[in-house]
Amino acid sequence: MSTGKIESLQYKDSKPMQSAINKRPFEGDMWLSKLGFVDDEQAYKDHGGSDKAVCCFSKSNYDMYKDDLEKLPDYAMFGENLTIINLDENEVYFGNQYRLGEAIIEVSEIREPCWKIQAKYGLPNLVKRMSKSGKTGFYCRVIKEGSVSQNQHLVLIKEADPKTQLSVQELNDIYYNDRKNTKRISQALKNPYLSMKRYEKLEKMYQRATKSS
Repeated sequence: MSTGKIESLQYKDSKPMQSAINKRPFEGDMWLSKLGFVDDEQAYKDHGGSDKAVCCFSKSNYDMYKDDLEKLPDYAMFGENLTIINLDENEVYFGNQYRLGEAIIEVSEIREPCWKIQAKYGLPNLVKRMSKSGKTGFYCRVIKEGSVSQNQHLVLIKEADPKTQLSVQELNDIYYNDRKNTKRISQALKNPYLSMKRYEKLEKMYQRATKSS
């Protein structure tokens, strides 16, 4: 579990940026509120909020970049709060609830990679590769606030309703690779756990796909 403070960062030839991407494990206990870990910061309004309170990323996805980087980080490679061992996007459904210490979190959003992680690692095609693969990580909302410590693990306590089950991998595939598939978009819109902003984006995508078909 990692948190970060906003810094002014400059990576090689990229423009200076304000970011809290460089997160580090915290010591002791930390309160997880409806807006995230209390010591965590976000530089931009779309990088936080109740539907993006906790950013999660599977450490197994780090291996996608092992041939590009001299050394892979041990944690928070892409600025995530929770670096999870072997939890694949195919197995993570919107609405899944997990206990983390005293808190309960629920999968609520896909992670849309941005240019800052690309700038940090100097890989010009990183965002495209990550998006196309669907291995982007995901966000959770906080259902129950509580204290969390480093020695506590994520425990699945409720799986999303099978009738409308939608995985992070599937929504990523629709959003990044299959934007004209009205059938898949329509099915995704039936999911009751997505954020309001995600519904709005999918509605616009559906309208554009309908017009072009």
